[in-house]
Amino acid sequence: MGTPQDETQSNELNEQNLTEETTSQIEDVADMEDVADFGDDEATSVEEELQEDKDFTGFGKQELLDEIKKIVNSSDVVKAEKISKKIKEAFDPIVKEEEAAAKAEYLEANGNTDGFEYHNADIKSFNDAFYAIKNARRQHFEQMQKMREDNLKKKRAIINQVKELIESTDDKGVMSKVKDLQKDWKATGAVPQQYADEIYKTYGALLDRFYDQMSIEFELKELDRQHNLKAKKALIERAEKLLEVENISEAVVLLNNLHEEFRSIGPVPKDDRDSIWNAFKEISDKIYEKKRQYAEEFKQVLDQNMKLKQALCLKVEPFSTFDTDRIKEWNEETKSLLAVQKEWEAIGPVPREVASGINKQFWANFKQFFANKNKFFEVLEAQRAENLEKKKVLVAKAEKLKESSDWNATADALIALQKEWKSIGPVPEKFRDSVYAEFKAACDAFFERKRNKRNEENKEYAENLNKKEEIILELNKLTEDKTKFDQTLLDEKTEAFFAIGFVPRKEKDAIVDKFVAAVEAFVATAEELDEKGKLQALAGIFNKIPSGGRKFRNQEQNIRNKIKTHEDDIALWQNNLAFFANSKTADKLLSEYNEKIEASKAELKKLKDQLRVIQSIED
Repeated sequence: MGTPQDETQSNELNEQNLTEETTSQIEDVADMEDVADFGDDEATSVEEELQEDKDFTGFGKQELLDEIKKIVNSSDVVKAEKISKKIKEAFDPIVKEEEAAAKAEYLEANGNTDGFEYHNADIKSFNDAFYAIKNARRQHFEQMQKMREDNLKKKRAIINQVKELIESTDDKGVMSKVKDLQKDWKATGAVPQQYADEIYKTYGALLDRFYDQMSIEFELKELDRQHNLKAKKALIERAEKLLEVENISEAVVLLNNLHEEFRSIGPVPKDDRDSIWNAFKEISDKIYEKKRQYAEEFKQVLDQNMKLKQALCLKVEPFSTFDTDRIKEWNEETKSLLAVQKEWEAIGPVPREVASGINKQFWANFKQFFANKNKFFEVLEAQRAENLEKKKVLVAKAEKLKESSDWNATADALIALQKEWKSIGPVPEKFRDSVYAEFKAACDAFFERKRNKRNEENKEYAENLNKKEEIILELNKLTEDKTKFDQTLLDEKTEAFFAIGFVPRKEKDAIVDKFVAAVEAFVATAEELDEKGKLQALAGIFNKIPSGGRKFRNQEQNIRNKIKTHEDDIALWQNNLAFFANSKTADKLLSEYNEKIEASKAELKKLKDQLRVIQSIED
């Protein structure tokens, strides 16, 4: 059993050890706060850099409205507010342009702008979303500030209670109360930054004072520090797993939370103090180094994106001076420019310091192209308005002609109007169908009447065709019955045939050919007529047939062709007779060829007699 002196010396030693450990613990806490603060700043910086590179220039009003609605309920209210401001910067000019257009339209309709009010549901939806985000951020920071202030009050209350316990160390349950207060301290969240260092140092100093005064419970204190050591080792294991997290920004946020827990845990045994802290700091350094490397790699990506976008800025410059008077070429150039825009949008963010300049350079040329295009179409619309007036004049002319009964002249006039219509060119889109419908209706009305008239005529033509068929049947009957040739009868049939009116157009030539064939067949059966008489009879008929002379001359040409064929055959056969002189069968071959020659000469004589008859008739 130790002496009082030994016990006093032991207490002094313990007090010295507690004091040294407490001082080291406070330094650990300060070090950890520095690391945590660095992690927070870096995480926030990189996160802001990622978000601020999103460019909403060129978005339409509905696209911007959709974008802001996406982030209304975002849990990261700070980031959401920053993005919402950028969206609003792109949204406001569009609204101003629409309001100016509406005001101009109101002025044109009313002569002044008195009483003009501009209301738009999309603007209200956008403002609701924008101020919802703004209010969420404000409420978030108010809540955070209030919570931290409440936490400050709670921790100051805990400090006051610790002070009271230090002054009443005779209480046997004081250690348990301190443990409870430590749990309350740990459960209480962060305090305002300006008070953090002071509050943690005060708290740590009071705990050291308490443990110094509680030397009789030193063993319990050691057990508590062993428990704290175990808790901090568990935090280190959790920190090691963060090295496997792919999202480095998320890993940093989680690491900062672990730092907060590490600071809230009480002191550990002095022998383990440096090693446990170094182990935790080593893992933290690895994570921050990983974040630093990621930031460097990301910077390289930003630089590469900058080069790509600079190239597109040069590529888009010629579009700003493009000019043509052809719609097709404007549309083709527009497709090309929109393809460049897709390339631009596919490229990621660029360094923050050059983002604004590059965006301004690209979109200035982009907008200039569409400004030029709009001017072109304004001129084009003026031309189309002029074309509309010209076509309205044609509509009026067609309306006057649609009731005319001068069928051919009116049809030609309307066809001429239709050709003129096609030559005028396009009209404004909203009038294109209506004005054409009016013109077409007027033309259709006339041609429908003309078709009805033609249908009546076609009926008459069909009846005429039947009558002519009957005459042809009568001629064919005369031929079949071998009726004696009667020129007067034939003339009567011919006159009757051609006295009948028009037949359907597609039957016109066929029915005449059929009639001519019937006449030729009837004349051919006239035994009392020689060839000359037959030809004379046909000539008299052909002279009465439209284009009959041409048909008759065709017979002359046919006879000439036949004469030429016989003459060629005779010449060929006579030439071949010389080759058969030495043949064993020469006599037989000569006989056959001589018979052919004589027969062909006889037919040739008849053809020449017919030709002389035709020529004599024509004379």
